[in-house]
Amino acid sequence: MANCSAASATTIEDPTALSSPARTDDWGFRARVIAAILRRAVRIFFRDIEIVGLERVPTGGPLVLVANHVNGIVDPLLVGLLGLRARFLAKSTLWSNPIIRPLLDLTGGIPVYRHQDAGEDTSKNADSFARCHDALAAGQVIALFPEGKSHNAASLAPLKTGAARIVLEAEAKHGDLGIRIVPIGLTFDAKGLFRSRALLRVGHPIDPAPERRLYRGDAWVAVRALTARIARGLEAVTLNYASWEEARLIDRAADLYADADGAAARALGDRFTVRQTFADGYRDLATSDPERARAAADAVARYDTLLHAARVRDEHVITRVPLVSACRFLGRSALFLLGWLPLALLGTALNWIPYRLVGALAQRRAAEADFVATYKLIGGVVLFPLWWLLCAVAVGALAGPLAGFATAPAAAGAALVALHFHERRAAIWEDIRAYAVLRSRRALARELAQRRNALLATLHELVQRSASSLRTGIV
Repeated sequence: MANCSAASATTIEDPTALSSPARTDDWGFRARVIAAILRRAVRIFFRDIEIVGLERVPTGGPLVLVANHVNGIVDPLLVGLLGLRARFLAKSTLWSNPIIRPLLDLTGGIPVYRHQDAGEDTSKNADSFARCHDALAAGQVIALFPEGKSHNAASLAPLKTGAARIVLEAEAKHGDLGIRIVPIGLTFDAKGLFRSRALLRVGHPIDPAPERRLYRGDAWVAVRALTARIARGLEAVTLNYASWEEARLIDRAADLYADADGAAARALGDRFTVRQTFADGYRDLATSDPERARAAADAVARYDTLLHAARVRDEHVITRVPLVSACRFLGRSALFLLGWLPLALLGTALNWIPYRLVGALAQRRAAEADFVATYKLIGGVVLFPLWWLLCAVAVGALAGPLAGFATAPAAAGAALVALHFHERRAAIWEDIRAYAVLRSRRALARELAQRRNALLATLHELVQRSASSLRTGIV
């Protein structure tokens, strides 16, 4: 599942005993409740979650889901939104985590024993693989992260061979099961940021038939070949860069090009296509014409620096709002904020302490960029309900049982109101401030517009000079 450093290094006596396939047939009430809570938490944590290509998932046969792993425990929770009731392979030490363990047990999680986890007996993996084989023979879905651990690199890590071995061994052991391997790419706007966006991109299923035939004669070669195909499948649904600096510049250039017409609300799935094809074109250009590639990157960086200094966004530069329309917007915004202010203040007051505690917990782990979201999400799932319960007990003691019972749901509802209120308030203030800055500083507005036009001309020229695949992917 995830390489969660919050888990203890010690394990329970035998986590495999808690994950029999029979327990996943109908999941059971507790599993459904826990899964529903976590799904809700994920959908609150992310402002928007897009799923692209779900129709590609085969029906009626055993599946192996493989996904990239860059965001800790959040990754399997997102994969769970596909609704496939997958049994996740998870590192064995997660059974020591009191929050994660119940979900693993109830949904038939399968432990993996790793060399890097102190005291783990890796010989137990034979039994874990056998459980995978039996699950696939029963037509179930298993899911794993073939990179082997969560990481913060700008591209896929080299894949382990476990996924390929499980598939080919299951086919050899139980006959032609018709297993399909489904790559799933997880992409984030800002993976550790509360209320950012996430994208699940489902790739084309991989039929292991060629490697199954090869496996009869040379098992190791077949495993390596299938692992390479899985890697290509994951590369097709993920963004891969040489560095985070390259990622930032290419993504920014792609977004600017995509927003040339002012369509700043373009879906993350659409942006993925533009970013991926831009990355391919930039790499081609960096090889064929490095000077021009560096000039384009410098132009993007300069424009971004000026935007940051002025504290405005790109869409502000190209939006032309008449003064009358701006006044109407200001009036409507004021009415909205005043109308919801009392309930938002109540929600803020009731939930300020757990919100700050969750933030402090994540800040202490800020160096682990691929686990910031995990600490925020899991911390929120635990601390907010505990705080609401404490508030309910306190109110009940002071005002009676009925008031106490009403406090917890009221605090939860007010928290959601406060969340959306503060998001709207921040967006309104940002738009008002940008409008005032660009209207009062005309020279700055002209310079930003000129730089943007020059940058778009450069990007358009690069598109024209790039490989046909880049042009086809964007147009």
